Amino acid sequence: MITVRATVKLFVMSLAVFAVAFALRWSFFWDIKPVSWDSDPPQNGSLEAAFLLLSIENIAGVVAAIALIFATILWIRQQPSAR
Repeated sequence: MITVRATVKLFVMSLAVFAVAFALRWSFFWDIKPVSWDSDPPQNGSLEAAFLLLSIENIAGVVAAIALIFATILWIRQQPSAR
């Protein structure tokens, strides 16, 4: 059975992954922009690394949002009714 504690752990871990990926991307690849079809991408692999970190950020953000929603629902269901 899924518990509130497990969903909160998942939420915290996904926030940590998001924070690390965000910090790495902004520390090392702050000036990387998407390239258009008529321009050449940089040759040092920085474009791929920047978009890999951006993808990790996006996935971790979605996982954190879903975990927060589930934790809230489970917490509300555990509360005694106010009748």
